[in-house]
Amino acid sequence: MTSAPSYRERLGPPWWMPLLLLLIVPAALLVFLPVDINVGIAVAIGLYVAVLGILWFAAPVVEVQGGVLRAGRARIDVVHLGAADALEGADATAAMRGGWDPTDHHVISPWTRSVVRASVEDPSDPTGAWVVSSRHPQRLAAAIEAARSTPRGTAAA
Repeated sequence: MTSAPSYRERLGPPWWMPLLLLLIVPAALLVFLPVDINVGIAVAIGLYVAVLGILWFAAPVVEVQGGVLRAGRARIDVVHLGAADALEGADATAAMRGGWDPTDHHVISPWTRSVVRASVEDPSDPTGAWVVSSRHPQRLAAAIEAARSTPRGTAAA
């Protein structure tokens, strides 16, 4: 039986994105108005729902469960990670822009402004660190640290 995740977050679009995407509706109506208004309405609704669905289901999931950090499709055992640092503000901006290290594994969401950086301690792994976007970087860093300190095979209380 699997234990409940100690941390889970989907890096989906912000609350205002569906409102902004409503601009698809009049654009599709204008394109299809000469054909048929009913076709325009159907296409507009279909495009709106499709784009929202793609943005939601393509958004990476960040999860710490069972001693494994999962960010998007990538996974790493937390025993191979060093200390997890929650970066916000200027530090996060530097990690995502000027301080971008190409040897790091990045899972960056354009909707978030904070990241967690955990160095990789495995000498056989060429990856320097994992840099992962999070809306709650303190909680993600704490979950990684808790998973690192929990012996493998035991569930955190």
